[in-house]
Parts: sequence; structure tokens; C-alpha cells
Amino acid sequence: MTRNHRAIAISTLVAAAFLFAVARPITAQEENPAKEKFQQDLKSAVLNGSITGPQLKEIQQNLEVLKAAKSATPGGPVDLMTPYTAISKIRGIMATVKEPDQTTLRQDFKLMMATRQPAPSTEPETPGKKLGKDIFSAVMKGEPTPDQVQSLQQSLNSLESLKGSSDGGLKKLRTLKEAKSQISQTVNSPNFRPEDTQTVLADLNNLGPQGRGGV
Repeated sequence: MTRNHRAIAISTLVAAAFLFAVARPITAQEENPAKEKFQQDLKSAVLNGSITGPQLKEIQQNLEVLKAAKSATPGGPVDLMTPYTAISKIRGIMATVKEPDQTTLRQDFKLMMATRQPAPSTEPETPGKKLGKDIFSAVMKGEPTPDQVQSLQQSLNSLESLKGSSDGGLKKLRTLKEAKSQISQTVNSPNFRPEDTQTVLADLNNLGPQGRGGV
């Protein structure tokens, strides 16, 4: 074995060992067959030499960001950009992986995100909370642009600000209508899955003066 081949083999083994070490606890905490398949195919990509150790580590770090991300709920500033950025980075790395592993990993990741379930909550689900959760899900499962995600984040924060606002009724109503209109325009895009768009639009109909629920 030449020196270069030996170095490649050692690097591959180190990367594989890293993945085996970090993947096990995540799989145990999140029982998702799609995620398990993604992890297994990542291991195969490492052994095939299709992905490097640093790339693998960056994917794992961004998976941890997604794991920590919670659905956008009332009670604090909404942050959609952090998990969205993590997803974008993972997709960017996978775009550089050699075929056929690239196609396999892309399909795995898409299925994993589509089957991702929100963290359970014991709090009552208000119309505003449901809207935030469903927008979060739509962003995670779709392929929106950064501007679209930023717009949704701003609109949700605008709605959240109404709860503690001392503004008059007319100003609150105007803020509510503007936020709902902006959300509606944003999610009516082919970058979101049709089923997610319909869910968010239904949430908007139930929100505020026109619907039965409050913000």
C-alpha cells in the first residue's frame, strides 16, 4: 500500500469511527426510520470515499442544530432562520458528494424532513401557536428561499408582538391584517409543499377577528 493510499484509508476509518460514535445516541433519542436510513447511508458514503471526515462532521453539527430547534411558538422571538440555515448547509454539502451516494443521501434527507415530528407539548394549542408550528413545519419540509423564510419570521414576530402591545384597536387590526396577508402571499409559492400551504392558509382563517381564535 502506498503512502497516499494508506493516508486515505486511515482518514476514512477515522471518519467512519466518528459517525458511529455520534449517530448512535441521536438515533436512540429520535426513533425515526427515515433518519436511521440517512445515518446508515452516510456511513456507506464514508466507506465509499464519497464524503470526507470534515464534511461528515459539519453535517452532524447541523443535525444537532435541527434537533435543538423547536417549533415557532408564542412567548418569545420566532427563529426560523437558524434551523433553515442548518438545512441549507446540509443540502450544500450533499451537493458535493460523489454519485451515486449523492442521490441516495438527498432522497434520504428529503424523506427524513418530511417525516419529522414536532416536539410534544403539554400547553394548549391556541390558533397563534398552531400557526407558528405549521409555518415552522412548512419551512423545514419545503425548499423556500432565505427571503421567504425571513419574511415569515418577521410576520410571526409581528403577530407575537400584538399580545403585549398597548397600541389602539385599529393599529392592532392593521398589524394583524398585514402580517396575515404577508404570510399568505409567501406560502402561496411552489417552494412550499401544497399540503403545507393549505394547512397554513387554514390557520390564517382561524386567526384574529375573522376567525374564532385569537392571536
